[in-house]
Amino acid sequence: MKAGVYSLALERLDAERQQAVIRLFLAITTCLVLAKFYLDQPPVSEEPLKITFRQLVFLTTVLMSYSLAMCALVCMKPQYIKTTTAVASFLEVLLITYLVYATAGTAIPFHLWYIFYVVSVATRYGWQYSVLSLSASIVGFTLVACSAPATYGTNIPAVLGFTGFLMVLAFLFGRISEKQLSYQSSLAVVNELRGELAGLASARDIIEHLLARTQELLNAEVVFFLPAKRGVEPGDVRGLAPAGADPVVVSTFRDNAGIWNVERILREQGPLYSNRLGSDDSFPAHVREKLGLRNLAAAPMMVRATPVGVIYAANRRDRPLSNSDLQLLDLIATQAAPVIENALLWERLREAAASEERLRIARDLHDNFLQNLTAIQFHLERCKILIKRNSVDQVAELIGRIHQVAIKSLAEVRAYLSELRLMGPEPGRLKEAIERLARDAAERAGFETDLDLAFPEEPLPSEIALAAFQIARELLNNAASHSRAKRVKVRAQVADGKLTIEVVDDGIGFDVARVRAEKASEGHLGLVGVEERARQYNGTFTLTSQPGNGTHAVVYLPISKVDQSAVGS
Repeated sequence: MKAGVYSLALERLDAERQQAVIRLFLAITTCLVLAKFYLDQPPVSEEPLKITFRQLVFLTTVLMSYSLAMCALVCMKPQYIKTTTAVASFLEVLLITYLVYATAGTAIPFHLWYIFYVVSVATRYGWQYSVLSLSASIVGFTLVACSAPATYGTNIPAVLGFTGFLMVLAFLFGRISEKQLSYQSSLAVVNELRGELAGLASARDIIEHLLARTQELLNAEVVFFLPAKRGVEPGDVRGLAPAGADPVVVSTFRDNAGIWNVERILREQGPLYSNRLGSDDSFPAHVREKLGLRNLAAAPMMVRATPVGVIYAANRRDRPLSNSDLQLLDLIATQAAPVIENALLWERLREAAASEERLRIARDLHDNFLQNLTAIQFHLERCKILIKRNSVDQVAELIGRIHQVAIKSLAEVRAYLSELRLMGPEPGRLKEAIERLARDAAERAGFETDLDLAFPEEPLPSEIALAAFQIARELLNNAASHSRAKRVKVRAQVADGKLTIEVVDDGIGFDVARVRAEKASEGHLGLVGVEERARQYNGTFTLTSQPGNGTHAVVYLPISKVDQSAVGS
């Protein structure tokens, strides 16, 4: 069981543990009352004892043994909880009946134990089984009343009143328990569905799976999703599109469905359902005829105050939707909305990270290659002028400069292309590339580098090598730009089927959470890009830092299995 995930089994186990504690408390109280009554009895010479020492010891032993055994079983053997509660439901009524029978002469109202028994069974199993527990209690209490007329037979109204009280308790707790169990079951199913949705990569995949599972859970004929509209633009939420519905349905529920319109439901923020659409005035008549729907339910999908969309479930056949169906649909919408919103946010961050990479390439082209081309153009213009003047020596000098600039530019282009491509299969290519990155970063920032690079002779998969290079480049760029470090350690090695990239500096450090939030809001997504690349290949990225204590970044990339679909993205 994952931490933080709702579990119906754990919920019921917790309820049984609470009942076990209450049962133990009642047993202790009963034993103390019996002991006090025994001690307060007059001597046997004056009148017969109403409870003997043997009875006291037997009842105390049985009650405490049973109560302690129930506590031990529900706490230490939760895997047998169903068997334990089933046996307890049968044994408990017999034990209570014997207690009431054995203490009938004391006039102590131990028949109140029946209340605990009826409530516990109703809480476990609902209304139907609570009726069985009520019947067993009435039969047991009636047998005791008939066998002890001196105590119960002379007070028929009290016996009938207690029986009626048990009936009311059985009904109330049974109905409440049924609703609670229904809600708990729905919540468990929806949380399982949420786990399935969280494992999907894109918002489109999440919505498609959501609709398929909702149709299965509600046994609905038609299930579809319509996104909300945001901002000034009339278009849908970026990244979301209608799903499960044809264009006619989309246009209908956008503009012509009355209170069933998407924006109306999102504005009201409440679920709707109707089993009489044929005569429901809230649904326009021409729309009813066009769509042919008999019943319909809708639930808004919101994340705090942000609308995501509306999920609809409908039937064209005569299959009514119940309150439980509406409750389940509302739970599904509530749980799925944050998953969809998170997927959208992640897709936007990935797009932003890709844009950041394109901007970096554009900056490099502008700062390096275009400047060199401009210098060559300037020198060539000077050559033209000098040729007209017959200044051969000066022309030769300029041609030499042009040649030097061209050589430098060619070397920079080759180095840059190797950074962008890095797809060569020859062994040691990644090691050489990381060494060059560390050397360039050290020259820019003036720190010393300690390199520990160990790669197998068999080349890494090209997509892993490219990702590793881009990650190392970003981490070293961050160290060169922000750390003010004197020494940077770079470690990269392959072990146990995974590639480890580690960059540690002794610089000024920073508050990781604050800087991440600030950089993301400003559009600088270098760290987001590192994390995105790591996750793309099922890896992890850990960044730890504190002001004044340097920075430690570690990335793990599994290399045994590569997700080709992720690579394509």
